[in-house]
Amino acid sequence: MLFARLKELATEVQRVHVVYNPKQSRWLIRLAQDAARQQHLELHTQEAHDLKTAIQCYQTVLAGADEMRDVIWLPQDSITADETVILPLILRESWNRRLLVFSSSFAHVKRGVLFSLYPDNVGLGRNLAGSALHYLKAGRVQVRGLSPLQNVQLAINLRTAKHLGLRFSSEQESAF
Repeated sequence: MLFARLKELATEVQRVHVVYNPKQSRWLIRLAQDAARQQHLELHTQEAHDLKTAIQCYQTVLAGADEMRDVIWLPQDSITADETVILPLILRESWNRRLLVFSSSFAHVKRGVLFSLYPDNVGLGRNLAGSALHYLKAGRVQVRGLSPLQNVQLAINLRTAKHLGLRFSSEQESAF
């Protein structure tokens, strides 16, 4: 869903760079590789097991990034999306270079990241109520297994969007 929103907001984007700690995010990167292909994006991944390596990886990404085609994705990762060292570095450099950055953390949007998705609690409640009603009607529990989160809202930093030269219709802005 993050990549689909990315393509809606910035259609010219071709490459997504992500630095991740495999202990925390390997499972997510596997899913992201498939999702990137579906959105016709190249996903460039770099592993970082510690903060020092993460900084070096980001410096490499930033040095070679093309602001017209490349973006940086910050996953929810305590090392590679560290809020005291990594986030300020990424935000400063991306602002200076007009490079799009999106995050899996809602809190990063307030700090200057372009966008993030977050759970739509009302939608989740409706799904839960629907499941409960189905149970009451059927009289038994239907085994459904796990399903990915589909009920999400988009948080976008309009100041960052304006700085990046992104323009949205009034209908789009009211949906953010």
